[in-house]
Amino acid sequence: MGLIEGQVAIVTGAANELTQGIARRFAREGAKVVLVDRDQEAAQAVARTIPGAEARGADLADPAAARAIADAVKEAHGRIDILLNGAHAALKWERLAKKNAASDFTAAFHDVLLNALNMMQAVYPHMKAAGAGRIVNLGSIYGPTANEGVTDAVTMDFALTGLSRSAGVEWGKDGILVNFLQAAVPDIGVFADYRAGKGKSVETLIANTAMPRLADPVEDVGGAAMFLVSDEACFILGHRVLADGGQHLTAAIFEPGAER
Repeated sequence: MGLIEGQVAIVTGAANELTQGIARRFAREGAKVVLVDRDQEAAQAVARTIPGAEARGADLADPAAARAIADAVKEAHGRIDILLNGAHAALKWERLAKKNAASDFTAAFHDVLLNALNMMQAVYPHMKAAGAGRIVNLGSIYGPTANEGVTDAVTMDFALTGLSRSAGVEWGKDGILVNFLQAAVPDIGVFADYRAGKGKSVETLIANTAMPRLADPVEDVGGAAMFLVSDEACFILGHRVLADGGQHLTAAIFEPGAER
């Protein structure tokens, strides 16, 4: 019997390979996984590879769309136990002096923070009525390391940290535990392409990290997420967890930064 057998987990940002790894771990541990993404076809393609999973399409930056998703899942399955907010903004490596507030920061705000906030508010009444719930917001390594060229991602990570902590304070009394999971560079296709293009410089950076390998989306990051949504983490809320193999200790930068 899995650690979350029979529970219902909503996983947003399903087109993201890292998020998919977490969804696979949830399914392996017995959860009914509902994948949500703006690109419904992409979500459906992923759902076909995860036993028992289903997919729904929605722009979660719209509060009404987020509420519709939560209400539909509750009606279909009778419960919502877990919410994993996994949407990530597309990164544009560029120094802060050249960043465009409208195209970079506003896009990141809508794709990451608003998505998470709207879904949290959407599932809250259902979790409160049940007297329990687990919410995990997924971030990146760029918050702890504050790398060059990714100010938008760093800003969103700190915003998600504040959102997770504040929600934890307000919702803990309702039995809803909210935490923030930050992950290092995962072993996924997008990074594999980047790694191939950069060559030896990336291999050197990986070798110099505390654990000289990439993060496995299912076992490493998915394992950390699994812990946070399980009964084993029943007294943990408002916490930031780093599933990075110690990368923040060496502050390895997997992009040399944008041009000045």
